[in-house]
Amino acid sequence: MSQPLAKKTLIPVAILMTAFITLCFVLLYGYLRSLVYEAAEERAAYMSQTLVRSTSYDMLKGDHMALRHLVSNIGESHDVEHVRIFDKQGTVKFSCLSEEVGITLDLQAESCNICHNAAVVLDSSKRERIRYFRNSSGQEVLGMTIPITNQPSCVTAQCHPGTENVALLGTVDVGISLDGLHQSLGQIIKGLLGVWLLVVVLAIGLLSVVIQRNVLLPVTRLIEYAKQVDNGMMENEYGSEDCLEFRYLSSLIKRLGIHLRDAKRK
Repeated sequence: MSQPLAKKTLIPVAILMTAFITLCFVLLYGYLRSLVYEAAEERAAYMSQTLVRSTSYDMLKGDHMALRHLVSNIGESHDVEHVRIFDKQGTVKFSCLSEEVGITLDLQAESCNICHNAAVVLDSSKRERIRYFRNSSGQEVLGMTIPITNQPSCVTAQCHPGTENVALLGTVDVGISLDGLHQSLGQIIKGLLGVWLLVVVLAIGLLSVVIQRNVLLPVTRLIEYAKQVDNGMMENEYGSEDCLEFRYLSSLIKRLGIHLRDAKRK
């Protein structure tokens, strides 16, 4: 069953335009999401590196109290899940949670298996010390583990004598809750949905106006002109405001009408 030209033209254009705009916004959201996660990873890396540098300085001075105070202060941030400093045996030496101090974690724990895993080959890049996991409450957490490497100053100081051949003295482990990140992503989704709706409405509306103005209305005028010619009104002229193609069709219709009229007279 045939359908009106307007329906066969506007509906497919609206569907294709909506699909294309949706794809663009999905790709945009994916890009923004990656930026948000990268920012969270950079923050975790900054906190971890700060702890590593502070560990080096406070350990050389033998100031464990300052180190405990630093770990405690960082752990008081609202989105910090945990802050730990391990020795090379995996024993928690400093933590923002006092009950964790002195505990030796299982090597299969989420803080350890990023390194102590036969299936994982580590190099010096930061990416392979990042992990995502869920805590006991089901919240997603971003974890960052950075090694505390042995330095010449560590051997000569009183803190680690006789460790000349030891490469690793311990690790710093920071966990950041991603609840705030998810809230930010939720706000981004709401904003993108509003902009998506506005863009879809404007794009479809503008395209509909263009198609109506340049295609549908000229077709309607051409049909009316063909009816007039069929009724013998040859003196009428087709509108000059339409494009060359429609004016050419109108001239063909007029010539055909004249030929038919002359044929009937004969």
